[in-house]
This record gives sequence, C-alpha cells and structure tokens, in this order.
Amino acid sequence: MNYDRFIAFIFYLCLTSSFSFQLKHSNTLVLTKSQTRLFCTNHADEIKELRESEKAAVNGRKLGLKEAGEELNKIWVMSLPFFREDKKAKVMLAAVIGLTLANSGVSVAFSYIGRDFWNALSLKDQEQFWVMLQKFFAALLAGVPITVFYKYEREKLALYWREWMTNRVMDIYYAEQTYYALEAEREIDNPDQRIADDVRYFTKVSLEFLITILTSLVDLFSFSLILYKIYPQLFLAIIAYAGFGTALTAKLGSPLVTLNVDQLQKEADFRYSLIRLRENSESIAFYRGESVELNEIQRRLKSSLDNFMEILKTQRNLEFFTVAYRYLIQVLPGFVVAPLYFKGSIELGVVSQSFGAFNHILGDLSIIINQFEKLSHFVAGIERLDSFLNRMAFDQGRYNPAQPTENAETSHILSKPIVDDMKKKYLRPTLNFPGIEVNMKHSAPLSIKNVTLATPGGSRVLVENLTFDLPKDGKLLVVGQSGAGKSSLLRAVAGLWGAGSGTIERPPLDQIFFLPQKPYCTLGTLRDQITYPHRKEGEPENEELLDLLVKVGLPNLAKLAGKGDEVQGLNSVKDWSAMLSLGEQQRLAFARLIYNEPKLGILDEATSALDLECERRMYELLVNIEGLSYLSVGHRPSLLQYHNMKLSLRSNGSADIHLLENIKHSDQVPSAMHL
Repeated sequence: MNYDRFIAFIFYLCLTSSFSFQLKHSNTLVLTKSQTRLFCTNHADEIKELRESEKAAVNGRKLGLKEAGEELNKIWVMSLPFFREDKKAKVMLAAVIGLTLANSGVSVAFSYIGRDFWNALSLKDQEQFWVMLQKFFAALLAGVPITVFYKYEREKLALYWREWMTNRVMDIYYAEQTYYALEAEREIDNPDQRIADDVRYFTKVSLEFLITILTSLVDLFSFSLILYKIYPQLFLAIIAYAGFGTALTAKLGSPLVTLNVDQLQKEADFRYSLIRLRENSESIAFYRGESVELNEIQRRLKSSLDNFMEILKTQRNLEFFTVAYRYLIQVLPGFVVAPLYFKGSIELGVVSQSFGAFNHILGDLSIIINQFEKLSHFVAGIERLDSFLNRMAFDQGRYNPAQPTENAETSHILSKPIVDDMKKKYLRPTLNFPGIEVNMKHSAPLSIKNVTLATPGGSRVLVENLTFDLPKDGKLLVVGQSGAGKSSLLRAVAGLWGAGSGTIERPPLDQIFFLPQKPYCTLGTLRDQITYPHRKEGEPENEELLDLLVKVGLPNLAKLAGKGDEVQGLNSVKDWSAMLSLGEQQRLAFARLIYNEPKLGILDEATSALDLECERRMYELLVNIEGLSYLSVGHRPSLLQYHNMKLSLRSNGSADIHLLENIKHSDQVPSAMHL
C-alpha cells in the first residue's frame, strides 16, 4: 500500500470507528418530483432505484452492517480525492497526525507526573514534592506548544480542505451548465447552502472526528496499559460501562439524524423566502402583497421552529441518560479501587492516576455518547452533500445508480480526471440530451430539421416537425401566441431544452449570443457588464467601450458611475441590476452583443422595455454588423422592418400551420402575421 493510500486508509479507518452504529438515511431525496426533462424517462429504472432507496430511508429504515458500510463509503469516496491528489494535503495530514501522537504523549506524561506529585503530597515528602513541581513546569513548557500547534495545524488543514473541496464542487456545478439543469429540475433544494455550508461542515467535522478517533485510539492503548497494571477488574468494568452506554445512546438518539436533515432544509427554505422578498420587493410593493409574503415567511419560520423543538425534545430525552452517565464517572473508579486503597495496597497517587486513566479511556470509548448530537448533524450533512454530487453526476451522464462503477475511488465526480474533463466543456459545442440532437455547423448560422418540442415529461407538444434554415445574414422574426413554444425554441437552440426530438445545427456556443428579455448584470465593473462573458482575448480600450455606450444610447452612464470621470466609471463596481432600469439594461445588453461579435444573435423580447425609437436604434446597430444573423422573438409589428423572414408558430403545435415566409419591406404588415 503506497503512502497516499495509507494516509487515506488511516482517515477512513478512523471515521469507520465513529460510525459503527445504526444510522438512518436522510429524507432529502435525490429524486423526489416528476422529471422536468424528457431524457429522464429513458433512465426510469435508475431513477426508480434512487427513489425507492430514499423513500425507505425517509420511512426510518434502520441499517445493518452492509448498509452502514455503504454509508461509510460515501465518506471514503468524497474524502479520498483530496488526500490522494494533493501533495500539500498529505504533508499537512502527516503533520497533524504527528502532533496528535505528540499531544497524546503529553497527556500520558502528565499522568505519571500527577501520580508522583500526589504520592509526594500524600507521604509529605517535601523534597520529592518540589522535584515533581519542577518536572511539571518543564513538561508544561514542552507540552503547551505541542497542544497549541496541534489545534492550529488541524484548523489550517480543515481550512485548506474546505478551499479545495469548494473549488472542486464549484467546478462541477458550473461545468456543462449543470447549475441550469439543477435549477430546471428543482430536485435538489438550496444548492447554494450545500456548497457554502455542507462542504464547510463536512471538511471541518470530518477532520475533527479523524483527530478525535486517532487520539482515542492512542489514548486507549496508552491508558489501558496503565489501568490494567493498576487493577484489571477496573479495565473490564470500563469496557462494560462504555459498551452499555454506547448502545443505549444510539437507540435513544437515532431520530436526531432525520430531524437534523429536516432542520437543514427548513432553515434554508426560510432563508430563501427572505432573499426572494428582497429580490422582488418592488413587485410585491406594487401588489401590496406584504401580508401574503409575511404569512408565508412566518409559516416557514414556524415549520423550522417546530422541527427544532422536536430536536430539543429528542436531545432532552437523550441527555437524561448521558448526563447521568457522565456523573457516574466521578465515583465509579473510586468505587472499584477504594477497597485496595483502604487495605494499603495502593497509594493515593495511584488512585489519582486510575481516575485520570479511567476518564481518558471512558472518553475514548464513549465518543458516540459524547458526540452523538454532532454525529447526527454530520450524517445529515453527508447525505445532502452526497445526493447533491450524485445528482450532478447523473445529469452529466457520469453516474448510474443501477450500475455502480467498480472503482468508485478513481471515478468519483470529485476526482481530478473527471473534473478536468468537465472543465474543458464550459463552452461545449453540443449538449447531447436524448431526444433533440444539437450539432455544430459552420456553413450556415442555423438549421432546424424535424424538431418537435414538448413540455417537460412529454405531456404536451409545443412545436411539431419544425424545419427551416436561417441563411447567412438572415434575420428571422418568430411570432405566435403565448404558449406556442417561442422561448422553448430558443432554449433548444442553446441546448437548454431537451424534451422533444429532431436535429439542430448551429455554430459553437462561443459564436452565439443570447439576449433575454431581462438581461443579466454580473457582479463587477461597468467594463465587465459590457465585455461579459469575456470571450475575447485581451483588454478592450476605454474609447471602444465608451463608444459602445454612446451607440446604445447610454452616453452619460460611465460619467455618472465615475462621478464625472468616465474612465473611473468604467472601472467602478455597482449593483447594476438595481441602478439601471430594465430599458437601460436591455440597451447595455446590445452593447454586450456588439462587443462580443457573434455569428448568430438570438433575441427573446430583447426590446420589450424600449420605446420605438430606441428599438429602431438597437436593431439598426445589428443590421449594420456584417456577417451577423439573428433570430428574434417578439410581438410588436414594428419588429418586422428589421427582419427579412418571419416564422409564425401556433399554440397547438401542429406542423401544417407553422408558417415561414419572406418579408418584403415595401409591403405593409403581412396578413398572415398573427400577433
């Protein structure tokens, strides 16, 4: 066994020691709702297995040895990539283990110093008393730095692990547009909490338990020898006492696992409702909907508090036993060894040492009792993090619960080869959803062949057997009633809509630019708003960006943001979504499109907040860009003059009423157009 696997094995072994009791799965389901993408129906068996296993967990199925091993394997596969791949992590873990052993040695040394100290005091041996006092302070000078650096290095390793794992999870989350798939499916609640909180808790507590178990193993070996030499019966008594306490604690506290999972979700739901209120404050104020929103927020708060009250009740019942268990420790060693002391067989220092050794060993053997509440919370976090990773892996076709991978250690989604492969596909040319095939094509901007679009789950057909080609310099306007599938068609072109069938051929994504009805303003400077998503190499000149702002009708924006200094304004950081009106954001989006120089532009109601004059100026900018083809969705008759083709979609989706026609600008609005 090589060094890195040995380190990882030690980590796994220590964690295994702390979880060898009956567990409950969390009731956070990996798949709990009907699929929102048609391709999921092709994996019905895998999804069924996931659902059934999670349903059994929710119903409180207790785990045997086999299931407990599967639970521990989740910790193993999530932890192994870090310690196997990162050389610094191996060094830091080795240092922490070394300091842990040294810290345990300090405890043993103080045990013997304390024994001789109390013996000298009991015998009134003044000379020996001062000698032991000097030894105590010498040991203190040596032991304090060890204990301090032991804790410091442990926390530093936990921080480094969190950084590594958070970055690795975010690489997965953003690769292949997984973040969009999770949001569309709505099957994983609060991914932000899982990345920010669950990862932090997993790394911090995993390391704490690793060190706790390692310390316990060393202490157990060291102090067991001391205790066994003093009185073998005392050693047997502590084994029986700790075994009974562990079994009863696991029995009384088992509901805490499920309750802690519920609490994590309910707290996240409550926080989300507050964020949602803040983000939609203007709309709510217009509707005067404060009372409705307040009622919903209070309902979520009450749900969280009610669940926490159940946690408190369970903890109360558990502590009736654990508190009594801890108090008995104060007299149990004395009860066993007192007869020997009264007979004069042992000295007072030995009695003191037996108390210390007994408490050390009992603490080591009672880790489940002492840490059960934290363990239950830890297991809940593991379940949420594991289901989150598995869902992302499943979305990317890298995980099949019905056919587990033989070597899960190297094929886990956190492994470097897997993540590196995904990072190459941030702007992947195709998104191969079953149903609609999306391919690259350089000869023409866009080709739609026999495309059928359905609602998620396939319950309703939106568009059926649609076929058309958008030529170079083509300008297509898509019109139709609400629900006819206009926006769904744009999502299909982007590779974001897989429910349906047919073939779409279009340029690579880095040559396509989408303008939604509500533009996205990134966190950053005004310069970042124009250049987003930063596909062009090199930094643009200030004059180029200022000229773009003038072209889109925002000549004073940089000066306003920079308090009179345009260059400073380009580099200023603002909350642009709050600062700019929707119309200003739409004009800024046109500047973004012009700067990025795509071959194909796709506009979804991109001028809905602009007056007709502003709309004319924006489209004239596009018309004058050589080599640009664009496809627009809109309802205004004024849009016809900026396009040379029109596609009319009908809400019932039948192919025989989709109408594609050329627009002659000398004519009036074509009679076939239905707005």
